[in-house]
Amino acid sequence: QQRKLEAQLAAERRNNQVAITRIDAETLRLDVRSEASFDINSDAIKDNFRTSLDTMAEIIGEYDQTAVHVIGHTDSTGTQSYNQQLSEKRATSVTRYLSRNGVTRTRMRFSGRGENQPLDTNATSSGRSRNRRVEIYLKTIVKDRENEAFRAPI
Repeated sequence: QQRKLEAQLAAERRNNQVAITRIDAETLRLDVRSEASFDINSDAIKDNFRTSLDTMAEIIGEYDQTAVHVIGHTDSTGTQSYNQQLSEKRATSVTRYLSRNGVTRTRMRFSGRGENQPLDTNATSSGRSRNRRVEIYLKTIVKDRENEAFRAPI
């Protein structure tokens, strides 16, 4: 699944719109930069991100023994309450899109982390840009350990 995602999302990876990271033997993380996926202060998926999501949905749909966790994040330019809601709305938008495009809803979990897990400083525009993101975790569903796959990855 990782090799297929890397190959199919090669253009997005070259443009630093999507990064694929192996977390452990059973977990992959897809980091999607916000400027590639959403306008600032919006949970509406950008048109150019739909192509990437279509590719992800197709590949994720092929691997039905994978739990999918969609986690939204924001920068700190807004109230904590607003940022939490926006991160949840972005995660919900991506989850709905994947569901409409063939990923079984029962395999997916979504949540928002607001501004609480920054990757970079919120003191600069480039740092804030890195912090506005959606992460998609793919966790292998292992027989007799199914609950572990559906436990939040972070």
